[in-house]
Amino acid sequence: MRRIIVCFICFFMMLGNIKLVSADTKINSIIKNKNQDVLFVGTISHISDDYFVIIAKDYINIESTAEAIGKRTENHRYVIMRNGGISYTSSYHGKTTLEEGDYVIASLKKMKGKWIISNGLYEVDNEDYQTLSVKPCDKSPDVQSIILKYFINSDGRMNKFSSLSNKNKVYYRGKKIYDARWNMKKYLTIEEIRNSEKLKQMDHKTSLVGDTEEKTSYKIRKWIMLAVDVLAVVMIVRLLKKRKKN
Repeated sequence: MRRIIVCFICFFMMLGNIKLVSADTKINSIIKNKNQDVLFVGTISHISDDYFVIIAKDYINIESTAEAIGKRTENHRYVIMRNGGISYTSSYHGKTTLEEGDYVIASLKKMKGKWIISNGLYEVDNEDYQTLSVKPCDKSPDVQSIILKYFINSDGRMNKFSSLSNKNKVYYRGKKIYDARWNMKKYLTIEEIRNSEKLKQMDHKTSLVGDTEEKTSYKIRKWIMLAVDVLAVVMIVRLLKKRKKN
C-alpha cells in the first residue's frame, strides 16, 4: 500500500517543473529556523587571528517567543572563534576572506557556551535588512540568494517560496516574483512584488504577457497534488478498515 502511494506521488511530481526549495539547503534551514539560535543582520567589527566579532543591528523575527529572544546577547556583540579559518557561505562582492566593516547576515548557534556559525555567514551589500541583497541583480543571481534576500527583507514574513527546475524563476505562494528574462538592473522591492499589476508590467515589458502556459500548468499541478493527498487518505482509511475486519 505504501509503495502504491509513493508511486502516485512521484509520478505526479514528475509532471511539473515547480518544486519547493530543497530540504537540505542552508537557506531552507534558516527559513524553518532549524539548528540556529539567532539570525540577524549586522557588521563585522573586529577580526583577530583567533576570533572575530559581529555586532547585530537587526534580528530577523523568525521566532519572537521570550525563550528565543532570551538567547540573544545582552549587548548584541557576538564573539566567534575562527578555529583554523572561517569563510563566507556567499559574498555579494565575491570576497574570499572576512574583513572589518563587512555587512553580513549571520545564522548562529551556541554550543558549549560559545557561538558558532550554523546555517551560514553571508556578506551582503548593506546593513538595512529591508533593502539588502545577497547577490548582485545584474549578474544572474542564484535562486537561493534571491529567496534569502526576500526572506530577510520581509523580516521573515515571506517564507513560502518555490522555483522552476531550470532555476530561472522564483515564486512566492505561486506568484512569480523573479524571472531572469526580465533583465532587471535592480531587484523589485517588497511592495512591488506584492503588487500584481507591477508584476504583470514586468512580463509585458519583456513580451511575456500572461505567461498563460506557466500559470495553467501551476494550477493543474496544484489540483493534481490535492487529488494525490485525497487518494492517499482514502487508501489509508481502507487499509485501516481491512485491518479491523481481520
